[in-house]
Amino acid sequence: MRLKKNARMDAVLAASEARGRGERPAVVPAVKGGKSVLLKMQEQPVFSGQLRILGMDTALRKTGWGLIDACGNRFSPVDCGVILNQPDLALSDCLRRLNAGIKGLLTRYHPDLAIIEGGFYCKNVRTAIVLGTARGAVLGVLAEAQIPIYEYAPRRVKQVVCGFGNASKQQVALLVAQFLKIQVNNLPDDATDALALALCHAQLMGIAQGLGLECPL
Repeated sequence: MRLKKNARMDAVLAASEARGRGERPAVVPAVKGGKSVLLKMQEQPVFSGQLRILGMDTALRKTGWGLIDACGNRFSPVDCGVILNQPDLALSDCLRRLNAGIKGLLTRYHPDLAIIEGGFYCKNVRTAIVLGTARGAVLGVLAEAQIPIYEYAPRRVKQVVCGFGNASKQQVALLVAQFLKIQVNNLPDDATDALALALCHAQLMGIAQGLGLECPL
């Protein structure tokens, strides 16, 4: 399946190829208003196939991550897990460990895109500040690696993966298991939520490609 000519997607894919060759990508992503904006683009080769997508369910004490490979409407699991910080660790130590954990994932798996949860709401101001700090640590590592970043609100992810926005975590995990043909009984919710984020973008991207439309932002 070939994409309709799309400078934005071409730039994303060219950046991935450049990283694979050990070169500095020409694309610099920035998150603005829940969308990923590519600040610099040039003529790039046509889409060649598979993309590796990293989903991140960020939190200070337990950040879930999940990786899938997507090619059109075909999705396959790569790996998933959580980055844990003990309750007694200081904020600075948690951020340091989170930073190192994300860098380790990028070094080991070389993802092409990163998907994080956006549109979160917290009644408690302190909780919102802590969560925002953790998200900032993750975004900083991804931006430094020049990996395109996309955000989806939790309700949007549930709508795409499960078909309705009020799905429970158990229902999300069940659909993730069906899509990827994996067992999720022993996986933490944070990891399956991260896989759902990656699946959400992969599904929307596959639909857009099939219709000859631009990649969803």
